[in-house]
Amino acid sequence: MTTHSPAQPLTTSDGATEVLAPQAAEETLDALPLLDARLLAKTIAPELALRGHYLALTDGSETRLLRIDTGIIHLGRGPSAGIRFDDHRVSRDHAILVHQCGHLRLLDNRSSNGTFVNGRRISATNVWSGDIIDLGPVRMHLLEVR
Repeated sequence: MTTHSPAQPLTTSDGATEVLAPQAAEETLDALPLLDARLLAKTIAPELALRGHYLALTDGSETRLLRIDTGIIHLGRGPSAGIRFDDHRVSRDHAILVHQCGHLRLLDNRSSNGTFVNGRRISATNVWSGDIIDLGPVRMHLLEVR
């Protein structure tokens, strides 16, 4: 999947306004094929999900759910990450997901390519069911099953 930046207005030194062409498309990658094999085995089909919070990971038209347990989960490509993605644009310790008292908070951990929620770069924010989370180019969705 690719996304495009909208055209950006630019004011030149003589006060005229020009519209720049959109920058090159930014690639967005499906998270499921990049997921660590150990965690891939723990994903479930959406119809099997019990109550709780999940990350919805896709690969084309296939969607699998990964349960988010209570506590602190590190997301990244490093060996110590609790949720590990195999892509060099994901930092070793990219972001931290904190699940406490039924609420979720996502924190960027000084990643190189940023952490985004619904297209907005974040340093820390609460996340809710339906939010789109991007770790650099890797995209997933947050889902709450009630």
